[in-house]
Amino acid sequence: MVQMRRYRLKEGAKEAFQKVFLETIVPLRQALGFEILGAYWLSERDFLWFVAHENFAQAEEAYYSHPERQKVNPQAFLEEVETQFVERLL
Repeated sequence: MVQMRRYRLKEGAKEAFQKVFLETIVPLRQALGFEILGAYWLSERDFLWFVAHENFAQAEEAYYSHPERQKVNPQAFLEEVETQFVERLL
């Protein structure tokens, strides 16, 4: 399953969010078997990324309960969150 995640960041949060994303979120997700298919800045405050896992719900539960994930709060940087599972065409 592939999930699209789109975030609208709070004003001035880009640098702090990017640090947490690159140093904690990505390595932890990868360690739990997720594949990061791409991550993109759409603007200074708009961020889009795609993450995949065969057993998404189970892996997501493991991710959010992991001690390393508990140490950070990326929600503190986010104003809006949109998530949606997408169907691969190519």
